[in-house]
Formats: sequence, C-alpha cells, structure tokens
Amino acid sequence: MKQKANMTKLLSVAVAAGISALLLVATVRAESGAADVGTDPYVIGPDDTLRITVVQHPEWSGEFTVGPDRRIVIPGMGEFAVGGMGKDGAETALRDSMERYINNPRVSVEIVKYASQVIYVLGEVNRPGRYSTEGKALTLRDAVILAGLPTRYAADSRVYVITPAPGKPRQQVINLCRILNRGEMRRNIALKPGDIVYVPQSILGMINEFLGVLLSPLSSVNTARTVASPLP
Repeated sequence: MKQKANMTKLLSVAVAAGISALLLVATVRAESGAADVGTDPYVIGPDDTLRITVVQHPEWSGEFTVGPDRRIVIPGMGEFAVGGMGKDGAETALRDSMERYINNPRVSVEIVKYASQVIYVLGEVNRPGRYSTEGKALTLRDAVILAGLPTRYAADSRVYVITPAPGKPRQQVINLCRILNRGEMRRNIALKPGDIVYVPQSILGMINEFLGVLLSPLSSVNTARTVASPLP
C-alpha cells in the first residue's frame, strides 16, 4: 500500500514538473514577443507569405515572404515593414511608402500562406506538434482534432491550456473528455495564437511506460540469448 502511494506521488511530481517547464517556455515566448495581439482578424508576422499587386506595375508585384525582422523586400524598391499589421494596414503602409516612387499607387495585399500565428498541441495526442491557425479562430476541440485526438493513455479529464503572458502565463485546466464524449461545449474555449495545449499522461500510461523501461534490459538479454543459441 505504501509503495503504491509513493508511486502515485512520484508520478504526480513528474506531471507537475512537465507543466512547470511548459509555463517557463510560455513566459519566454511572451517576453520575446512571439505572440502578437491586435484588433485585426489576422496579424501579419514572420514566415507569412503575401501576394502584393501594384496596378500597372507587374515588376513590383508578386509573392513575398515576411522575414524575421517583419519586413518584406521588393526588388527595385527596398524593404517595407508589414509585421504587426492586418491586411488592410499593410495595404495602407505600402501605398504610403510607394508614393515616393509612383503617383497615386493602387496596391492590394492578400495573405496566401499563414505561418506566423500558431498553437502547440503537446503530450498524449496522436500527432503532437505546431499547428497554424490559418487565419481562423480555433477552439480547444478543433486543436485536439487537428492533433489526431488523445491517445488511449491520455488523462483527458484534466487538459492544460497555457496562454503566454509576460511574467506569469495564464493556465486553465479543462475536462476535454466531457467536450469530446458528452458534447459539453461550455468549456470548449477559443484559443489564441501562441497558446499551448498539453494533454498529460494518465497514471496507467505512466506505469506502462515505467514498466517498459524497467523490463527493456531483460528483453534485450532474452533477444541476445535467442540470437546466440545454436540452431537445432
């Protein structure tokens, strides 16, 4: 009984350590400006690709990728800052800048690749990783479906949603099981760019992983004996 209590305590500490690490990452991302918030539906950032059309000037039109400095480079014209703006704001900024070169420029901007605003789905899901919002509003359920749904060892009754913020990231604990299996959409929150969704491992999953590590040397020894045994 005492050994079981110690194992449970140890596993709880492991989960807490994992959450602490994610909170630290979220703090660093927020303080580095990784997640921008604006009033536009989509805020342009690094790695986004824009299709810019300058009427009657095809030499200055084309597709341009936003660099790490949040600028694009148009050959023959130079660099233009577009990061931190929405599509309309970028059009206005480009139009104002191009007035130095042409009279009454007519400029249109279209976002053809959404890459800067992402969410992260980690832990016990089938496809953990980084997912673009593609300029759309994503909910917790949307994000978990994108990541292939929880694995059989997921503790989906206590899923963590971490929102980066300078100093102290915001953390919410949500019962994903009720959203997916019972249709209780009240807690199906909208995610923000930069959010981290973490699906922890269940106690059963941790025990299974622990036993796998513990028994792997024995399995290796048995395999070696089998290979070394002479054929009959």
